[in-house]
Amino acid sequence: MNLQELIGKRVAELRKEKGLSQQKFSDDAGLERSHLTNIENGNNNISISTLEKIITNLGITPSDFFNTEEFSNK
Repeated sequence: MNLQELIGKRVAELRKEKGLSQQKFSDDAGLERSHLTNIENGNNNISISTLEKIITNLGITPSDFFNTEEFSNK
């Protein structure tokens, strides 16, 4: 799995943990739902500013986002 796919998987995992639909989360983060879908599926490169919006709307820190075994092994 490449980094783009790992980031997408992590976004989906954290969003689901918060109990948020893609539509609700994308509305709150100011993203198009289709763009979020593509990010979560690992189909879109993600900009730093988009990642910042996602992390902020998840209510976590960048450290929390990347603090997983999958990123540690990358």
